[in-house]
Amino acid sequence: MSSDNPFFHRGAIRQAEFFYGRAAEINQILGLLRNGQSVSLIGPRRIGKSSLLIHLLRPEVRETYQWGAAQALFVHLDCQEFGESPADEVYEALYDALVDAAEAAGTAVPLADATGSYRAIDRLLHHISRQGTAVVVLLDEFELLAANSHLTPYFFARLRGLTTKYGLAYLTASQRPLFNITAEEEILSSPFFNIFVTLPLGLFTATEAQGLLGQRLQDSTYTFSPELLDHLIFMVGPHPFFLHIAGYHAYQAVTVMETLTPAEFAVLDNAIEVEAASHLSYLWQNLTGEEQYTLAITNGPVDTLRLLEQQCLLQNINGSYTYTSEILHRFVRRQTVGGLIQAGPFVIDQQRHQVWAENQEMALTTSQFAILVCLCQNAGQVVHGEELETAVWGEVLVDDPDRLKTLIKRLRRAIVPYDNWIVSERGVGYALRPPEA
Repeated sequence: MSSDNPFFHRGAIRQAEFFYGRAAEINQILGLLRNGQSVSLIGPRRIGKSSLLIHLLRPEVRETYQWGAAQALFVHLDCQEFGESPADEVYEALYDALVDAAEAAGTAVPLADATGSYRAIDRLLHHISRQGTAVVVLLDEFELLAANSHLTPYFFARLRGLTTKYGLAYLTASQRPLFNITAEEEILSSPFFNIFVTLPLGLFTATEAQGLLGQRLQDSTYTFSPELLDHLIFMVGPHPFFLHIAGYHAYQAVTVMETLTPAEFAVLDNAIEVEAASHLSYLWQNLTGEEQYTLAITNGPVDTLRLLEQQCLLQNINGSYTYTSEILHRFVRRQTVGGLIQAGPFVIDQQRHQVWAENQEMALTTSQFAILVCLCQNAGQVVHGEELETAVWGEVLVDDPDRLKTLIKRLRRAIVPYDNWIVSERGVGYALRPPEA
């Protein structure tokens, strides 16, 4: 990637000047932590959890809330390092992080000879608490620690004990709620998991999405036209990671062409979709079959819809669930989903005799349903009239040359405004294909 392109971020944002947004979340998190309340931050991969934790480590960020280095030590552990570590290694890492944070804040602390023990941490926290300094432990990728088979309920009970003795608070970050990520039911029963307030970290608002793109461009000689900005947000939605992908490719394009016309956006779309595909595939593969089915039809059990909303795949707008981005919509339409036919705007469940088009269920007669199924199964190809008649009426011969035309006419009326997807090939048959612009 060119270092001149301001949309180079793909991982956690580690420079303060590049961090953007999340003011409401920061205010809520710090308000809870200041009161000794532990917080579980949940959100899908690449939504910005690690970036937010890193940002909270900066004393100048917390100073705004009168909780800087003099008032609180913030300690950060990346739990990716502890996926299969024994308890003493976790204790040692926590001890070392506490010492580093204290030294960085100018707080003198006594050093223990053996650092890989609960006792060493207990003594260190006792010394820090006597100075009136609060301690917050940030645990990123917490699901890996919770699923560590070497850690017992006793280990987590001891972590909980530190909150009682010293007012220590935890801020964990994970992709799913704590009750979904533990390795054993016995671990989940630990009192440690009962001390958290759960806060979701989701999509930006539309204003924040616009603001992120503007912030990245503020020191650049290039700008995005209002039409291009609207198109980028339409394509990738208000998702921080996808906004960086879209911004990167748009910036590369404008450095070459200076301005992009709407007619040229399709080339840009392709580059964005190609780079986003691997992350979308990851999200898709981590869904259950029921979740994939619900995502494809954007309808289903309330709990599943809410989970998909939590994963930033669906958004609830006035009681109706829709995709959070056009690239996700297109991706899902390319996937094979058990029990479904997907073609154009249509999603068909043959077994349940249901048809959806862009989130709306459509009421079709049995004959209309049979015609649409046949056309969708052969999307893009001309289906001969005889084949369509067989799909509806079987092999029964009826001397009525207009009956198929009449049925197609009624089907078109039933699927408005998508009636122009059914294209007539005079003298041959019909095809399902995108209407001409």
